[in-house]
Amino acid sequence: MKSPLVLLFDVDGTLIRTDGAGVRAFNRGFFEVMGWENALGTFSAAGMTDMAIAHRVARWFRGSELEPEEMRRVFDRYLELLPAELAAPGGKFRVLEGIQPFLEKYSLRGDILIGLGTGNLEAGARLKLEHGGIADFFKFGGYGSDALNRDELLAVGMARAAAHAGTSILPERVVVIGDTPLDIAAGRAVGAKTLAVATGPFKLGELQAHAPDAAVADFQGAQILESCLEAWL
Repeated sequence: MKSPLVLLFDVDGTLIRTDGAGVRAFNRGFFEVMGWENALGTFSAAGMTDMAIAHRVARWFRGSELEPEEMRRVFDRYLELLPAELAAPGGKFRVLEGIQPFLEKYSLRGDILIGLGTGNLEAGARLKLEHGGIADFFKFGGYGSDALNRDELLAVGMARAAAHAGTSILPERVVVIGDTPLDIAAGRAVGAKTLAVATGPFKLGELQAHAPDAAVADFQGAQILESCLEAWL
């Protein structure tokens, strides 16, 4: 009997769009703790882990990475600021089209486990998903608070999936779902299948150029998604 198929979802650009809430909270956190203005305005953070983002900001502003205590203070302030930014009046936070019915359908299946593989801090991911009303679908995951690099946090997520299932799970029974080339590369690095979705900053053709196992425009094309998953089951 095969082990369950594990789906590890990225968060930003894959499940939700926060209308810049995370960037605003990070920018305010960096300014209040470190005095650095518009910290994330110097580069694209798409697909990066929160720890990698923090170190890159520090290298830009002072030429060296954050010390552990500095990072803790920045992250603590970011998490304090995030809820208000998510709920900001006039904000356009949304769960992406097709996600809710997809999660409702596949969470009922005994042969599929749904988790996270995200560069967000675990607490940050939970705040975002709770704001969107979909946090309860995800029982385990690998997070940006677990590792600096995406492939390492995916390995953590895979181990937690196995613990949740109470059985060993081979990498080929894992599907990494994300909206950036970094998601594809990290999934491939851990031996997982990769499903790219063009719901973030990259077009479908740009993602296909990185050779994921499958690529779709969004989660509204249920027939295409279902055919992929059924083939992998």
